[in-house]
Amino acid sequence: MKPIVLEPPMLAVFGSPHDPMHVVEARARAEFGDRAIIVWEGDPQTFVFEYVGGDAERLLGHPASHWLKPDFWVASVVHPDDRDDAVAFCALATGKGMDHVFEYRAITTGGEVRWLEDYVRVIKGDRGVPIRLRGLMLDVTERKQQSDTAGERPTLFVPSVATLERL
Repeated sequence: MKPIVLEPPMLAVFGSPHDPMHVVEARARAEFGDRAIIVWEGDPQTFVFEYVGGDAERLLGHPASHWLKPDFWVASVVHPDDRDDAVAFCALATGKGMDHVFEYRAITTGGEVRWLEDYVRVIKGDRGVPIRLRGLMLDVTERKQQSDTAGERPTLFVPSVATLERL
C-alpha cells in the first residue's frame, strides 16, 4: 500500500492548511451539494475534535459540542465491532504523516447503523510532524446497502495495519 493521494476535488475541498474551517466547509458543500457530510478538524496526538460542522447532528444525532469531548468519536460514534481496526489504522497512518481514507460503521443516537467514508488530511508542521488533522466524513450507507442487495456483504474498509506498517 502506498500513501493515499487525495484526488483533486478532495484536495480542493481541504485547500490550504491556513484556511478557516468555515471556508473548508463551504467548499465541501459546493462539491457535495445536498449529500450528508461531516467536516471536522482535530488533534493528531489525542484525536480530540476541535471543530465539527456539517451534518453531524442531522446525520448521527450527536450535537457538535459532544464531538469536542475526549474519546467521543471512539466511544460514541464508531461501531464497537469496527473500533479496534478503525482507530489503529487512523493512528498508524497519522503517525506516519499519511493522508488516509477508510470506511467504518457509525452508530446514531437512535441506534441506527450508518456507513461513513472518512477522508483524512494530515497537516504537518515545519519539521514534518503532524500538527493537525482535517477530515470529511461522507455518508455511504446507501452505496453499502445497494451492494448488500446485489449479494455483496458490506464490509469494513480499513487497509491492514500490517500493510501500513511496511511503508
